Amino acid sequence: MSDLVSSLDDEFKVLDPEEECFLLFLNKPDSRDLGFVNRTESTVSVSINSQDLTIHQSPSLLTSTREAGTTGAVLWKVTPLLASWLTHPCNTVFQRILKPDYTVIELGAGTSGVLAVSCAPFVGAYYATDQDYCLKLLRKNILENTKDVAEKSSKSKGKSSNKRAKRGPEASSQTTTTGNATVLPLDWQLTEASSIPEFKERQIDIIIAADCIYNESLVEPLVDTMADLSKLNRSKNTSGETDHDVTLVMVAQELRSPDVLEAFMKTFCAKFQVWRLPDKLFKDCGDGGKGLMEGGGYVVHVGILKQY
Repeated sequence: MSDLVSSLDDEFKVLDPEEECFLLFLNKPDSRDLGFVNRTESTVSVSINSQDLTIHQSPSLLTSTREAGTTGAVLWKVTPLLASWLTHPCNTVFQRILKPDYTVIELGAGTSGVLAVSCAPFVGAYYATDQDYCLKLLRKNILENTKDVAEKSSKSKGKSSNKRAKRGPEASSQTTTTGNATVLPLDWQLTEASSIPEFKERQIDIIIAADCIYNESLVEPLVDTMADLSKLNRSKNTSGETDHDVTLVMVAQELRSPDVLEAFMKTFCAKFQVWRLPDKLFKDCGDGGKGLMEGGGYVVHVGILKQY
């Protein structure tokens, strides 16, 4: 992971959180809705490169008076953009952060499962986490879309070659490539992430948070959770530098409130070294990469925990 961090230009290292927020909102589009894909439909369709996904969501929950939050009930636009970019075959970052022996933890996954379905086939283990109210639909979306992709892959291989269709073990391995996506409850305000047994047993390579920064009161618990998980990985790596030497945190978000973003960036930069991903990493990476480029109303930052 250190090779990716060392390749990031110093030009894009965030040294002044206030200046970073000023520059980002300077290029923000004038007109922008809150960022729902569709807030009224119970199902929405999204395409992630060659994958067509059907996502179940809960508009009624979104508009409910649930005190602990409802934003995870529907799909937000930045999530499919991030998933499309991460898994695009032209993405030069892809092979550095989605490796077969890597463990990825997604914070604030919501109900959609888009990132889990898209990224899990490329890594050793993918954990999608959120509050309990999201998990039923999250499991449903991952299960149904994983099954659908696997069946299409199996049928395609069967049609293309009779010989390959007879090779049971090979076909079987293709149908279970996303079976390593696990759903777990994690409330940043109530749970110490490093106490979760599944996380204690693994090297944590990537932490992803997509559109989780919308409420200033959640900023500190979110960053504390990121730091908690990053420290857990660092404590395991006592034998010197390896491919799992640091945990990379990736935060993608839509530009909405300058005050909330500034609060997050100040807290994030206090504990992490932070870089904004430049447009050159999004170029030629399909609609996802195009949508994440500067001026589109979105931003992706990465960070690694500071040494103390």
